[in-house]
Amino acid sequence: METPQIPRQADLQETLRIILKNAIEALGGSAGVVATWSETEHRFMTSGCYGLDTKTMERLLPLLDEAIPDLATSVHNFNLLSALNFDPPLPTSDQGLILNPVIALPLRVGRRSVGLIYVLRRLGADSFSIPDQATLAAFARQAAIAADNARLVQTLSEEKEKMEYMLEGSAEGIMGIDARRRIVGFNSAMERLTGYPREVVLGQPCHQVLNLRDWEGKSVCNTTRCPMLMRPDDCTSNCELQGEIQTADGQDVEVAMVYSLMRSYERGQPASAVINVRDIRRLREIENLRSTFLSMLGHELQTPLSIIKGYTDTLARSDGKWDKKTLHHGLEVIEEECDRLSKLVNRLLLASRIETRTVTLKKDEVQLPAVASKVIRRLEATAGKHNFEVSFNPGFPVVYADPERMEEVITNLVDNAIKYSPLGGKITITGRAEVDHVKVTVADEGIGIPRRDLERIFDRFRRGDTSQVQKVRGVGLGLYICKSIVEAHGGRIEVSSEPGAGSRFTFTLPLQEKR
Repeated sequence: METPQIPRQADLQETLRIILKNAIEALGGSAGVVATWSETEHRFMTSGCYGLDTKTMERLLPLLDEAIPDLATSVHNFNLLSALNFDPPLPTSDQGLILNPVIALPLRVGRRSVGLIYVLRRLGADSFSIPDQATLAAFARQAAIAADNARLVQTLSEEKEKMEYMLEGSAEGIMGIDARRRIVGFNSAMERLTGYPREVVLGQPCHQVLNLRDWEGKSVCNTTRCPMLMRPDDCTSNCELQGEIQTADGQDVEVAMVYSLMRSYERGQPASAVINVRDIRRLREIENLRSTFLSMLGHELQTPLSIIKGYTDTLARSDGKWDKKTLHHGLEVIEEECDRLSKLVNRLLLASRIETRTVTLKKDEVQLPAVASKVIRRLEATAGKHNFEVSFNPGFPVVYADPERMEEVITNLVDNAIKYSPLGGKITITGRAEVDHVKVTVADEGIGIPRRDLERIFDRFRRGDTSQVQKVRGVGLGLYICKSIVEAHGGRIEVSSEPGAGSRFTFTLPLQEKR
């Protein structure tokens, strides 16, 4: 008798056919059917047959549809077989009982029915005996185990597919490692984060691929700080580490890694781990920006407040005898510093409204050459070392924009040009008209901008980290506000610069009819 292997779902029918064939031969039968219970369809499905033609099988299907798991041993279920047109046919008695020899047993795993097995002999053959039932029971056990194993394999396969779908759909990197800390799982997010293809890293030691380092640059891998090497008391099930890993192209990426450990019951050591790897560059950048902003804001507030406090304390002294000129000068300084504070607060409020998209544009016809000239007249009094030039092409068209916001853009750009040109030099505002837009450029001959800072120069609270930049007062909002205003008008702003060779900020605005 052939002994079937544990089947996969794909070859279950062939396995059951072999078991059924062996059972029929052992029992001297002529035909047989194995049906397994489908939990999803909630009915019996024909999983194997022998000695039955297609037409007979078609007549069998309604019987299986009517059957339920506990009918396998009922007389009523046997009587239903009389509806089948076997060749030769199954004769029945006046009471409807089948006279053809037939034997049927349920396929059981424990107390659970997983199917039915039928074996029939030809008309006139001996009836099935009690030993025949024991023989069929042995085959039924084999068929039940095969069917249940196939069900388990199918369930595991479906659960595996669900898990893989969840892992692949995760925005966070997920990696699995075994007890030897070799990579056994690597989802698509990990591929994107590290730049390593999955097929390259599977089977590789974790430390060779990621090489996690702490914020001081010291390796965490192969030390007792690795959760896989920690004592059980130090890391029970979940541990988090933060540091830097290196990508395939050599870039350092700041990450948070959460280890979910599965320990061996015998030794208590980690048998495997699932690691969630999250890119925290943006979070750390925000935290650094917050710290930098608070530091800059404190400095920007402290300077005018100290000046105001100093002058008010001096002017308020009871023993002071100040002449009119001294009093006037002191009050002018206090007024200037109050204006500076008011300007800072207004910028913070505007940045907040931009962030929440609550800025309203009040558009009208705007003469940008006139706005540029107005800004220069207002700022040149505070810029003794600089020369200014305004040059717009003749016939420069009127634009439809918010006049106040356009003045703010040009003011911010010219103010930056003055502040970042400490040795003076020429500052020019030029404008020309294109087919469907206008282009305005503010250029200076100042310290310039390092290439590494150009990409993020328009970000909120972004300032360069060179010593020359740090000497200039500001909180990094001017260019962010410029970009937001220009883009709200449907335009664009860009910068070109080289360290020591000055900067050129250019913005465009679409030509639109007044509406």
